[in-house]
Amino acid sequence: MFISKAFFKDTAYGWDGLSTFIFSNILLFLSFGLGLLWLFIKVCILARKAPIMPDGNVNTKTVWLVAGLCLRNNLPVEEFKVRLDRVVKLMSCGYEAEKILILGGISADNQVSEAKAGAEYLHRQGVPESLLVLEDQSRHTLENLQHARTLLEFMDRTHNSTLIISSRYHLCRILTLAQGLGLRLTPVAAENQLSLDVRTCLLIFKEAYFLHWYWSGRLWVFITGNRRSRARIT
Repeated sequence: MFISKAFFKDTAYGWDGLSTFIFSNILLFLSFGLGLLWLFIKVCILARKAPIMPDGNVNTKTVWLVAGLCLRNNLPVEEFKVRLDRVVKLMSCGYEAEKILILGGISADNQVSEAKAGAEYLHRQGVPESLLVLEDQSRHTLENLQHARTLLEFMDRTHNSTLIISSRYHLCRILTLAQGLGLRLTPVAAENQLSLDVRTCLLIFKEAYFLHWYWSGRLWVFITGNRRSRARIT
């Protein structure tokens, strides 16, 4: 199932994004980084506690979202493969997907989208092509979820609980953005457990920073009444 570019609305950051970015850093300075520290801890807690299997009846079909990741030479990197392998493991344990939405457009110098590369990888692992839906127009996590919401509305599944499969460090930001968009997502961690090496800690810090920017943006919208910014995050 392929969706054309015209199906989606452009959501580039522009001046609104820049203004919230500046506001976020001003708040970061004025709060001595305490807000960022709290978000770092919050990301860590969810990253550690996130389940590798969803709760509930294994025979209940639901839609699964798989977060994309930048490719290397048009192929999934190892971290992206771990996310995709979680799909295969869930299916081998008896979980059934109504549809599997793979998220991610073309990034960096690649010629294929993250979604297409992910779908091809899953198909080689034995996942039926009929289950795979590509969301291949997004450029970042917020657009991933906005476009996923559009696809879920198209399938009349917006109000049903949906699985989101991603790396542990990434889940907190996904769930926060999804809640703002009115999406009910059930997190499933790609990795079996959290490994707090230097790289992961830096990624968690990055996620906390983006979350600080997001919450600062919501405050900015409340203060300014900026309708364009409100439309972008809700």
